[in-house]
Amino acid sequence: MKKKSFLSGIGAKLALAAVALTTVVFTSCEKEEFNVEPVELPNASATVVVTVYDLATGNIISDLSKTETITAASDGTIAATTKTYEASKEGYFSGSVTVSIPALAKGQYAYIPANIYLQSYLSAAKDPVITEDPETTIIVDEPLKVTSYTNTEEKAIDKNLSLTVKAGQRITNIDEVKNYIESIAPSARNMSSAEVNKVLNALVNSYNSGIQNTTIERSYSIPALSIFTVSPKATSTTTTCTITTTVDGKAYSIPSVIIEKVGTFVPEPTTESIDHGHGHGHGDNGNAGGGAGGR
Repeated sequence: MKKKSFLSGIGAKLALAAVALTTVVFTSCEKEEFNVEPVELPNASATVVVTVYDLATGNIISDLSKTETITAASDGTIAATTKTYEASKEGYFSGSVTVSIPALAKGQYAYIPANIYLQSYLSAAKDPVITEDPETTIIVDEPLKVTSYTNTEEKAIDKNLSLTVKAGQRITNIDEVKNYIESIAPSARNMSSAEVNKVLNALVNSYNSGIQNTTIERSYSIPALSIFTVSPKATSTTTTCTITTTVDGKAYSIPSVIIEKVGTFVPEPTTESIDHGHGHGHGDNGNAGGGAGGR
C-alpha cells in the first residue's frame, strides 16, 4: 500500500483558513406619516483568497495564489459548504487546503483567507554534505579566446574590451548518478519511494547547473602606440565526491559523483610597442577594436 505523502499531513497542519464574517442587515421602517417600501438587501457574497507560500523561504508563490468569489444561489443566499483548493508546481510537493464557507443570508458577506505551504523537493533534503576524494582530483588549464586591441594613437586611450570567460559546474556522470538513485530502496517514515527519488534528484541537480561561456566587459587604459592583449585562462577541477543527506529522517549516501568546477583567471594584459608607421588601424581592422584571436 502506497504511503501517504507527508506533505498532505504537513499541509493539513500548516494550511490555515480563517473566516471573517461581516453582517449588515437592513430592515423596513414604518411611521404613521410615512409609507416606506422595504429595503431590498443585496445577494450574499463570499470571497476566498488563497495565498501559496514556499515552506522553506516563506516567499509567496504568486503564480499559484488566487482569489475566488462565491456567488449566491437564485434566492440570494449561500448555503454552508466546504471547498478544497489545490496547488502544484514543478519541483514542489503538491499541497491543498479546505475552507469552510458559512451559511450567508441576503445582505451578508464573508472574507475567507486561506494559506497553502508547498515544500520544494530540494528543501526536503536536510543537511547535505559533499565529501571530496582529493586523490581523484584532476586540474586542467584551458586557454580561452584572446582579445587584443591596437592603439596607433600617440596617446593612451581608455577602451572597453569584451572578454570571453568560462564558469560553472556540472556532474559529468549525471546519468549514472540518477540510475543509482533509482536503485535506492527508501525507508523513510512518510515518503514514498518516488518522493524520495524526487528529493535526491533535486539535490543532485543543484550541483549540476552547467558550465557556460559568457562575455564580460572590462575597461582598460591602452598605452600609446601599442598592441594590447588580454589572454584569459579557464581552470577545470574535476573530483569524485560522495553526497550525503537526510530525507524524512533517513540518511542517504550517493557515492561516485564526479563534479567538474570551472573558473576563469584574467591575467594582467601584455603590451607590445609599435612604430608610428606600423600601419594598424581601428574599427573593423583585424588588429583593432577588441578583435579576437592571437597574433
